Amino acid sequence: MVYRYVPILRFKAGERTALEKVSAAGRKDVVPLLVLAPDQYVGKKATKAAAAVPSPAYVAQQMSYSWGPQPFYLDAAALPATAGGHPLAMIAAYARAAHLALIPATTLGASPQYHAAVAQTVSTDGRGVALRIDLSELAQSASWVPGWSFPLNQTDLIIDLGEVSAVVALGAALDPTFFGLAGAANWRSVTVAGTNMPANFQGVAAGLYPLPRAELALWQRLTTISLPYRLDFGDYGTVSLAPAPSGIAWGFPITVKYTLGTSYLICRGVRTTGAGGVDMHVQLLGHAQGITAHAGRGALAHCWADGVIDAISAATVKPGGLQQWVGYSVNRHIENTRAAIP
Repeated sequence: MVYRYVPILRFKAGERTALEKVSAAGRKDVVPLLVLAPDQYVGKKATKAAAAVPSPAYVAQQMSYSWGPQPFYLDAAALPATAGGHPLAMIAAYARAAHLALIPATTLGASPQYHAAVAQTVSTDGRGVALRIDLSELAQSASWVPGWSFPLNQTDLIIDLGEVSAVVALGAALDPTFFGLAGAANWRSVTVAGTNMPANFQGVAAGLYPLPRAELALWQRLTTISLPYRLDFGDYGTVSLAPAPSGIAWGFPITVKYTLGTSYLICRGVRTTGAGGVDMHVQLLGHAQGITAHAGRGALAHCWADGVIDAISAATVKPGGLQQWVGYSVNRHIENTRAAIP
């Protein structure tokens, strides 16, 4: 492959299942970035049949199941430090024992305790580090790159644009910012990532419709302007990394997304309760049938999610729930994106 692909994911069960089911072809030059939130940093309680698994060991165990020995980034900066240091150090220790290729990811604003744990992990494992910056930090790179703590040739830079709609509107006016990256070709890699997926689809009417992949179009344009470094592609494999808005009660509309070539197919549902409500399983069956009937679907023979969605559409497999559909959506997204970019 010419370009690496960096899907940015939450550390949740649906996303981890999606990773576990990615095919050999879909894993080629793919390095997922897992963002670990405090509510996801939980261990496993003891049972009569098995001992308890502490939180850092459980993270390593789940990544072993999901991604095996291939490299992945882990951003655990949101976890609070303890008197003994930052939990990243213990996660890295368990990952080391499991022969995982964990690369710590950080931000310029991370806490001193997290930075120390990142430095310890980099020194011990020798796999380098990932640095996630935003657009304003990219524009100001000349001011902070000289003081960056790690050699540039050991740092994977991820320019995370977040929601890209406003960025795309800048067009060619954005180009000097990318040309002005301090260090340019000295970074081990440079990736641009983002999403134009509406957060929680609030205000979006029910129905089936395509949504252009603005982040993909942005990257494709940037690869044509002869930057002094290779620009890899990243995006958000999930809807959003942001927490769900407060006040959302059970019965919310049942919505899934399905990745096509240069667009998403949004299957926007209705509420499951109240006037006009429809049972979740009925809606998910309808979503599966809408996906399989879509003329531009482009099913992939090696994609686990496509096979499951076909079976749901044919009513030979139950529709499942939203957690399962996160897995289907993310798995299809990774497989489709890896097949689409050179």
